[in-house]
Amino acid sequence: MQEISFVMLTWNRKLFLQKSLESFYNNFSKKFTYEFLIIDNGSNDGTVDLLKEYEKKDSNLRIIYNEKNNGLQEYVKLFSMAKGKYIIELDDDVIEYPIDFDLLMIQYKKTFHRFGMLCLDVVKNEYTNGAKPDDSCYKEKVKNEMIVQVGPCGGWCTIFSKLDYNLVQPFFRMQKLNMKNGEDGKLMFLFGKILRKKFGVIKDVKCLHACGPKYSKMFGYLDRDIEKYKSADLGGLVEMYSTER
Repeated sequence: MQEISFVMLTWNRKLFLQKSLESFYNNFSKKFTYEFLIIDNGSNDGTVDLLKEYEKKDSNLRIIYNEKNNGLQEYVKLFSMAKGKYIIELDDDVIEYPIDFDLLMIQYKKTFHRFGMLCLDVVKNEYTNGAKPDDSCYKEKVKNEMIVQVGPCGGWCTIFSKLDYNLVQPFFRMQKLNMKNGEDGKLMFLFGKILRKKFGVIKDVKCLHACGPKYSKMFGYLDRDIEKYKSADLGGLVEMYSTER
Protein backbone atom coordinates (compact mmCIF):
# COMPACT_ATOMS: atom_id res chain seq x y z
CA MET A 1 0.00 0.00 0.00
CA GLN A 2 1.24 3.47 -0.87
CA GLU A 3 1.63 5.88 2.03
CA ILE A 4 0.58 8.94 0.00
CA SER A 5 -1.58 9.48 -3.05
CA PHE A 6 -0.99 12.93 -4.49
CA VAL A 7 -3.90 13.87 -6.79
CA MET A 8 -4.34 16.78 -9.19
CA LEU A 9 -6.89 17.91 -11.77
CA THR A 10 -5.69 20.24 -14.52
CA TRP A 11 -6.99 21.94 -17.64
CA ASN A 12 -5.27 24.40 -19.99
CA ARG A 13 -2.95 26.02 -17.48
CA LYS A 14 0.43 24.83 -18.73
CA LEU A 15 2.39 27.79 -17.35
CA PHE A 16 0.92 27.38 -13.86
CA LEU A 17 1.31 23.61 -14.05
CA GLN A 18 4.95 23.84 -15.09
CA LYS A 19 5.81 25.91 -12.03
CA SER A 20 3.62 23.75 -9.81
CA LEU A 21 5.26 20.46 -10.83
CA GLU A 22 8.75 21.90 -10.63
CA SER A 23 8.16 23.11 -7.06
CA PHE A 24 6.41 19.88 -6.11
CA TYR A 25 9.31 17.66 -7.16
CA ASN A 26 11.83 20.00 -5.53
CA ASN A 27 10.05 20.13 -2.19
CA PHE A 28 8.21 16.94 -1.31
CA SER A 29 10.20 14.87 1.16
CA LYS A 30 10.56 11.59 -0.77
CA LYS A 31 10.43 9.83 2.61
CA PHE A 32 7.23 7.92 1.85
CA THR A 33 6.07 5.52 -0.82
CA TYR A 34 3.76 7.48 -3.09
CA GLU A 35 1.76 7.62 -6.26
CA PHE A 36 0.93 10.78 -8.17
CA LEU A 37 -2.39 10.74 -10.04
CA ILE A 38 -3.24 13.51 -12.50
CA ILE A 39 -6.29 13.88 -14.70
CA ASP A 40 -5.92 16.23 -17.63
CA ASN A 41 -9.36 17.52 -18.57
CA GLY A 42 -8.88 17.75 -22.33
CA SER A 43 -6.15 20.42 -22.47
CA ASN A 44 -5.03 21.74 -25.86
CA ASP A 45 -2.41 24.32 -24.79
CA GLY A 46 0.68 22.12 -24.56
CA THR A 47 -0.20 20.71 -21.14
CA VAL A 48 -0.25 17.17 -22.53
CA ASP A 49 3.31 17.44 -23.85
CA LEU A 50 4.49 18.76 -20.49
CA LEU A 51 2.82 15.90 -18.63
CA LYS A 52 4.30 13.30 -20.97
CA GLU A 53 7.77 14.63 -20.16
CA TYR A 54 7.13 14.19 -16.45
CA GLU A 55 5.75 10.70 -17.07
CA LYS A 56 9.15 9.73 -18.46
CA LYS A 57 10.89 10.97 -15.31
CA ASP A 58 8.63 9.54 -12.59
CA SER A 59 7.46 5.93 -12.68
CA ASN A 60 5.04 6.71 -9.82
CA LEU A 61 3.21 9.27 -11.94
CA ARG A 62 0.00 8.10 -13.59
CA ILE A 63 -1.91 10.41 -15.90
CA ILE A 64 -5.37 10.06 -17.41
CA TYR A 65 -5.87 12.14 -20.55
CA ASN A 66 -9.52 13.04 -21.09
CA GLU A 67 -10.72 13.95 -24.57
CA LYS A 68 -12.95 16.67 -23.16
CA ASN A 69 -13.32 18.77 -20.02
CA ASN A 70 -15.49 16.82 -17.60
CA GLY A 71 -15.26 19.48 -14.91
CA LEU A 72 -14.74 19.05 -11.19
CA GLN A 73 -16.73 15.80 -11.23
CA GLU A 74 -13.43 14.12 -12.09
CA TYR A 75 -12.43 14.44 -8.45
CA VAL A 76 -14.77 11.53 -7.76
CA LYS A 77 -12.61 9.43 -10.06
CA LEU A 78 -9.33 10.73 -8.62
CA PHE A 79 -10.24 10.08 -4.99
CA SER A 80 -11.61 6.63 -5.83
CA MET A 81 -8.45 5.67 -7.74
CA ALA A 82 -6.14 6.74 -4.91
CA LYS A 83 -4.58 3.81 -3.05
CA GLY A 84 -2.55 5.69 -0.46
CA LYS A 85 -3.18 5.75 3.25
CA TYR A 86 -3.29 9.53 2.92
CA ILE A 87 -4.63 11.55 0.00
CA ILE A 88 -3.04 14.94 -0.63
CA GLU A 89 -5.01 17.02 -3.12
CA LEU A 90 -2.97 19.58 -5.06
CA ASP A 91 -4.23 22.51 -7.14
CA ASP A 92 -2.36 23.18 -10.37
CA ASP A 93 -2.01 26.88 -9.49
CA VAL A 94 -0.03 26.23 -6.32
CA ILE A 95 3.31 27.38 -7.72
CA GLU A 96 5.48 27.19 -4.59
CA TYR A 97 5.46 24.49 -1.91
CA PRO A 98 7.34 24.59 1.41
CA ILE A 99 10.20 22.16 1.93
CA ASP A 100 9.08 18.66 3.04
CA PHE A 101 5.46 19.76 2.94
CA ASP A 102 4.15 16.19 2.73
CA LEU A 103 6.13 15.14 5.82
CA LEU A 104 4.77 18.12 7.74
CA MET A 105 1.22 17.46 6.62
CA ILE A 106 1.32 13.84 7.77
CA GLN A 107 2.83 14.90 11.10
CA TYR A 108 -0.01 17.37 11.62
CA LYS A 109 -2.64 14.86 10.50
CA LYS A 110 -1.38 12.28 13.00
CA THR A 111 -1.19 14.86 15.78
CA PHE A 112 -4.64 16.31 15.06
CA HIS A 113 -6.21 12.92 14.33
CA ARG A 114 -9.74 14.13 15.03
CA PHE A 115 -9.53 16.44 12.04
CA GLY A 116 -10.92 15.11 8.79
CA MET A 117 -9.10 17.61 6.57
CA LEU A 118 -6.08 19.86 6.99
CA CYS A 119 -4.66 22.21 4.39
CA LEU A 120 -1.51 24.26 4.12
CA ASP A 121 -1.57 27.93 4.99
CA VAL A 122 -1.17 30.35 2.10
CA VAL A 123 0.98 33.32 1.17
CA LYS A 124 -1.00 36.55 1.14
CA ASN A 125 0.59 39.31 -0.90
CA GLU A 126 -0.27 42.21 -3.19
CA TYR A 127 -1.45 39.79 -5.87
CA THR A 128 -3.51 37.21 -3.97
CA ASN A 129 -5.12 36.24 -0.69
CA GLY A 130 -4.57 32.58 -1.58
CA ALA A 131 -8.36 32.00 -1.42
CA LYS A 132 -8.13 31.71 2.36
CA PRO A 133 -10.76 33.55 4.42
CA ASP A 134 -9.74 36.21 6.93
CA ASP A 135 -8.08 34.97 10.13
CA SER A 136 -11.13 36.17 12.06
CA CYS A 137 -12.92 33.08 10.68
CA TYR A 138 -10.62 30.75 12.64
CA LYS A 139 -9.87 29.68 16.19
CA GLU A 140 -6.46 28.30 17.05
CA LYS A 141 -5.82 24.87 18.51
CA VAL A 142 -2.32 24.08 19.81
CA LYS A 143 -0.86 20.64 20.39
CA ASN A 144 2.81 19.69 20.77
CA GLU A 145 3.76 23.21 19.67
CA MET A 146 1.84 22.69 16.43
CA ILE A 147 -0.91 25.19 15.61
CA VAL A 148 -4.02 24.54 13.55
CA GLN A 149 -6.52 27.23 12.69
CA VAL A 150 -9.89 25.55 13.09
CA GLY A 151 -12.18 26.67 10.29
CA PRO A 152 -12.61 26.61 6.50
CA CYS A 153 -10.18 24.28 4.73
CA GLY A 154 -9.28 25.03 1.11
CA GLY A 155 -8.55 22.43 -1.53
CA TRP A 156 -5.31 24.02 -2.74
CA CYS A 157 -3.08 21.58 -0.81
CA THR A 158 -5.16 19.40 1.49
CA ILE A 159 -4.67 16.11 3.30
CA PHE A 160 -7.28 13.58 4.40
CA SER A 161 -7.16 9.86 5.05
CA LYS A 162 -8.33 7.27 2.53
CA LEU A 163 -10.15 5.51 5.36
CA ASP A 164 -12.20 8.61 6.15
CA TYR A 165 -12.89 9.14 2.47
CA ASN A 166 -14.10 5.57 2.06
CA LEU A 167 -16.65 6.18 4.83
CA VAL A 168 -18.16 9.17 3.03
CA GLN A 169 -17.52 8.01 -0.54
CA PRO A 170 -21.08 6.80 -1.27
CA PHE A 171 -22.39 10.26 -0.39
CA PHE A 172 -19.56 12.11 -2.17
CA ARG A 173 -20.24 10.20 -5.38
CA MET A 174 -23.80 11.53 -5.37
CA GLN A 175 -22.62 15.16 -5.26
CA LYS A 176 -22.79 17.39 -8.33
CA LEU A 177 -19.43 19.13 -8.33
CA ASN A 178 -18.93 22.39 -10.16
CA MET A 179 -17.41 25.84 -9.66
CA LYS A 180 -20.23 26.82 -7.29
CA ASN A 181 -20.06 23.58 -5.33
CA GLY A 182 -16.42 22.49 -5.17
CA GLU A 183 -14.99 19.21 -3.99
CA ASP A 184 -13.34 20.74 -0.92
CA GLY A 185 -16.57 22.23 0.42
CA LYS A 186 -18.44 18.97 -0.17
CA LEU A 187 -15.76 16.96 1.66
CA MET A 188 -15.77 19.38 4.59
CA PHE A 189 -19.53 19.05 4.86
CA LEU A 190 -19.46 15.25 4.71
CA PHE A 191 -16.55 14.82 7.11
CA GLY A 192 -18.29 17.13 9.56
CA LYS A 193 -21.84 15.84 9.14
CA ILE A 194 -21.19 12.12 8.92
CA LEU A 195 -17.88 11.61 10.75
CA ARG A 196 -18.19 14.54 13.19
CA LYS A 197 -14.66 15.59 12.32
CA LYS A 198 -13.15 19.07 12.25
CA PHE A 199 -11.09 20.74 9.56
CA GLY A 200 -8.63 23.58 9.42
CA VAL A 201 -5.41 25.22 8.27
CA ILE A 202 -1.86 24.29 9.28
CA LYS A 203 -0.80 27.71 10.53
CA ASP A 204 2.30 29.31 8.99
CA VAL A 205 3.26 26.34 6.82
CA LYS A 206 2.61 28.25 3.62
CA CYS A 207 2.30 27.51 -0.07
CA LEU A 208 1.86 30.09 -2.79
CA HIS A 209 -1.62 29.53 -4.19
CA ALA A 210 -1.52 31.87 -7.17
CA CYS A 211 -5.27 32.37 -7.50
CA GLY A 212 -7.08 35.58 -8.33
CA PRO A 213 -7.26 38.00 -11.27
CA LYS A 214 -3.79 39.50 -10.90
CA TYR A 215 -1.97 36.17 -11.23
CA SER A 216 -4.45 35.15 -13.92
CA LYS A 217 -3.45 38.21 -15.95
CA MET A 218 0.25 37.75 -15.17
CA PHE A 219 0.21 34.21 -16.58
CA GLY A 220 -2.05 35.07 -19.54
CA TYR A 221 -5.20 33.27 -18.39
CA LEU A 222 -7.53 36.20 -17.84
CA ASP A 223 -9.84 35.54 -20.81
CA ARG A 224 -9.82 31.81 -20.05
CA ASP A 225 -10.88 32.38 -16.45
CA ILE A 226 -13.53 34.98 -17.28
CA GLU A 227 -15.16 32.56 -19.73
CA LYS A 228 -14.91 29.75 -17.16
CA TYR A 229 -16.71 31.81 -14.53
CA LYS A 230 -19.30 33.03 -17.05
CA SER A 231 -20.18 29.45 -17.94
CA ALA A 232 -20.49 28.66 -14.21
CA ASP A 233 -22.81 31.66 -13.73
CA LEU A 234 -20.46 33.24 -11.19
CA GLY A 235 -21.12 36.88 -11.98
CA GLY A 236 -19.18 38.24 -9.03
CA LEU A 237 -15.98 36.52 -10.15
CA VAL A 238 -16.56 37.58 -13.76
CA GLU A 239 -16.79 41.18 -12.59
CA MET A 240 -13.69 40.86 -10.38
CA TYR A 241 -11.55 39.34 -13.14
CA SER A 242 -12.85 41.79 -15.77
CA THR A 243 -11.41 44.72 -13.80
CA GLU A 244 -7.92 43.50 -14.78
CA ARG A 245 -8.61 43.77 -18.53
